[in-house]
Amino acid sequence: MGIVKVREKYQVTIPEDVREKIACEVGEYMSVETEGSRIVLKPLVLEEKFSPEEVASLEKIFQKQQGSKTMNAEEFKKHLETL
Repeated sequence: MGIVKVREKYQVTIPEDVREKIACEVGEYMSVETEGSRIVLKPLVLEEKFSPEEVASLEKIFQKQQGSKTMNAEEFKKHLETL
């Protein structure tokens, strides 16, 4: 159990050992709930992660792009649709 101090604007720092257990990253969102007198923070997934198939498709795209110009967002979107 770690001890934290409530700072201005009621902010607290999540201890490193706790962050490592939940794989918390800067900029991610968390839900905040109460259970009796406890405060419960849970990582919140706002967007789905890439599936293994999507990762494989992206790897193919990047392999094809090595040595050529970088795609803009629209070209990338069209290329994804062809896979």
